[in-house]
Formats: sequence, C-alpha cells, structure tokens
Amino acid sequence: MKKLLLSLITLSLLSCSKDGFEIQNEETQTKKNQLMYGFVNTPTVSDSNKVWQVGTNPWTIYGFYSSHTKKHMYSNSPLPSELPRTQPGQYYNFLERTLGAADDKVTGKGNMITAWFNINNEDLVLTTNPNEFNGQPGWKKDRDLGKSFLGSEEGSFPIYRYYRNSTSSHFYTRDKNELGDGNSGFVYEGVAFYLKESGPWEFRIQDGTFYKDINTGYYYIVMESQLRILESLEMIRRVFDFRPDTRYGLPGHPIIELDIQTIKGTRGPAISANAYLTQDVNTGMRYFNNPQNGRGNLKIIPNDVVFSRYNFHKDNVQKVTGTNNSRLQELKITY
Repeated sequence: MKKLLLSLITLSLLSCSKDGFEIQNEETQTKKNQLMYGFVNTPTVSDSNKVWQVGTNPWTIYGFYSSHTKKHMYSNSPLPSELPRTQPGQYYNFLERTLGAADDKVTGKGNMITAWFNINNEDLVLTTNPNEFNGQPGWKKDRDLGKSFLGSEEGSFPIYRYYRNSTSSHFYTRDKNELGDGNSGFVYEGVAFYLKESGPWEFRIQDGTFYKDINTGYYYIVMESQLRILESLEMIRRVFDFRPDTRYGLPGHPIIELDIQTIKGTRGPAISANAYLTQDVNTGMRYFNNPQNGRGNLKIIPNDVVFSRYNFHKDNVQKVTGTNNSRLQELKITY
C-alpha cells in the first residue's frame, strides 16, 4: 500500500543553487493572487485550524479471485502483486470486490484484523483471533488490516466467513444472501468482524510540508496548521534549506507537486518576500521574522525540533543583539 501511495505523489527535490532551483514565476506573488487563491490574514494559531487532503481510505480491504487457483485472496492494497504467494509466475488474481473499510489501527476500539497465509496450501484467512492458528502448521502472518468496528457502532456491518475444503480457501462477503448458510461447497463459519463503507478519507497534513502548485508554479508551506503561500523565490532560498545532504548522499527536503486546490483546510497569511531568520547573540535564541503590513510579526523558534520541522536554513541566520522577547509568541508544531 505504501508503494501505491508513493507512486501517486511526485517529489521535486530542490537545491540551494539558483541553477538548481527554478520556479515558473519568480515575481513576488501579489495580494491579489493571494486573495484569488483563498489566502487571507487569519490568526496564525487556532485550535480549529487543520490542513488535509482527501484520498482513498487506507484501511480499505480488497477482495481478489483467481480462476487459475480457484482461491479468494484479501489485502489492504488494490494491487494483486502485493498478495502473498509461494511460487513465481502468474497467479492471475483480479480485483473482484471491496469488502469495506476497517477502523484505524491506533484509535479503533475493536480487535485488530490480521491476514494469515498458509505456505502449505496458500489459503488466506482474515481474523481477529490469531490464536485459532495455534498448533496448526504452515500459517504465517501476512499483515495487519486495521481494527474491527464494534457491531453496535452506527454504520458498521458484519463480514461473513466461509470455507471450501475442496480448494482449501476462505471466502468473505458483506452480503449473506450471496452464500447464505453455505452453498457451492462453502461452509458458513460465522461473522468474522465488522467494517464500514469505504468512502473518501481525510489525511491531515503535518506542519513543515512543502508544496508546488502544478498549475501556477507557486510554492506553499503548512505552518501551524495553515497552508501559507511563499511570496518569492529569493525568500525561499534565504529562509528554507533544500540542499542535498552530500555527507550521506541524501536528497534535499521534498516538495510535493500537485494541484494546490486538492489541499483543503485553513489558509493563512503569506510568508512575506521579506521574511528572514535571526539569532540573538546574547541569549542564543532564534527567531522567524515575517514582516506584514509594516509589522515585524516576530516569533521565537524555541528549539531545534521546531527549527528542523520547518526546514529553516541554519546557514542564513542573521546575528542580532538585544531582541526583546517578553511578549513574543513561540512558533509551534501543531500537528
């Protein structure tokens, strides 16, 4: 599943040099453009702020069937290539159905649904009780699929489990009318777990994520749970660090290329073309300066964790003396 998600996202890795860091429009992005794309001067920190993207539910369980092996298989990936197997070559599994979506692995209230694969007969079982395989040869855990919903939860529905001895294979369905209490050689084994409809899923986006809009070439950052436009290329080079790590052969900090309108949530004030970083030589405290409408909009960078999360440029911090920070707010990591 991780491979599938990564394949849907193109990362643009940028260096600090002018030749290696290009933008379609290098002019300052004006207030008119900001308003056109929904950027307004809203408060920088709010409990209600959130930035997210709508995608496929990561806990969706897909069902496959192969007329070649006469077996049903299941996975949280829609790619048949990720199904377990014991032999090379073609298994001819095709995506037959979507069972539904499990609950979150961390926050879900039910038991974990796990997939188990038998290396002797290539049967695959989904269960919330892995103890059923105790003492039975050949069973290997394939993966966790998310947690079962509680049967009492609104919107949940049962998944029915069947077994066919002639093909050594299990079958799961959300529609009991499909096989009833057993049919076509399948023996009914009961309710396996509970799922819900697999609708669109909101992925909340972390602070410090950078984007490039494929339509305009403009750049953005998620800062304190707000999507904020970066006003100029020169400022991006000055404040943020996209150089590759030549010591370890690692690429620079990623920038995700997409249609920025697919990113939902709070739009915050622009990161000004005049933004810069400072450090008080007396206290060692670092600051993020984002001048707006004649005001300094100075924020304390409280520690290295915050400095690193926002990918600030450590070599472009200006040294200053005597910054008064008695009333200044700290720049925060909100998610």
